[in-house]
Amino acid sequence: MFDSGNCVSVGDTNLFVSEGGNPRGRVIVLLHGGLQSRRDFIPLAQNLAKDYRLIAIDTRGHGRSGLGTASLTYRQLQDDFTLLLTTLGLQKFGIIGHSDGGIVALRLAASRAVQPEFVIAVGAHWVLPENDPARQIYQTITLEKWRGMFGSQIAVYNTENPKPDFGKLFKAATQMWLGSDENAYPGASVKNIQCPLLVVHGDDDMLVSRQQAFELSEEVKGARLLNIPFASHTLLEDMPERVFPFLQDFMKCVPA
Repeated sequence: MFDSGNCVSVGDTNLFVSEGGNPRGRVIVLLHGGLQSRRDFIPLAQNLAKDYRLIAIDTRGHGRSGLGTASLTYRQLQDDFTLLLTTLGLQKFGIIGHSDGGIVALRLAASRAVQPEFVIAVGAHWVLPENDPARQIYQTITLEKWRGMFGSQIAVYNTENPKPDFGKLFKAATQMWLGSDENAYPGASVKNIQCPLLVVHGDDDMLVSRQQAFELSEEVKGARLLNIPFASHTLLEDMPERVFPFLQDFMKCVPA
């Protein structure tokens, strides 16, 4: 799944878009996490494929998408996906975003430039205060450490990216994670989100605290919070069969 697809011109680069699932089903846009790709959604997608039309997008610089010349910021990714979704002509769709993809999904919904039917934000920061432990992780992680943890993932990137330069992408991503201006995390703008929101958090997530997830669900009117015990930041990959029924229940409550 998600092996084939097309490149769509977006500003200074091309984004790779792959489809799967039921072509007549309700549309779900899948936005992956930082330094990952659309392929990380395959475990969950196998559960969604029967009933939903799935559109998985590689973020600029990731997977099969070009990095382009613009700085990598959450605002830039928001603009990329706004233009891409408009170009694709999607009228009705929901978004499932993991980590960076969840952050961008929150920005998209808050901006109202696009109108998703719902957003499911998984392991996503909405703010990142200076004293948040995740900042120290982002400040101290090195390219060598990342290669040691995710070498196989980098190998896939090297085989499919049009101009692979993981060192350059790593530097750009870590700078984005440490951002603190209006181009970074959505912050108070999440109050503008009007579509149904499900905040999903793994109780053992080393990056996103339980407090972060709870506060986000309190900031957005009507939002729901799903906290999964004994689950990590990569819960969609680790335990898709456990998470899927909750996502299905949430989506069924949103009018099509």
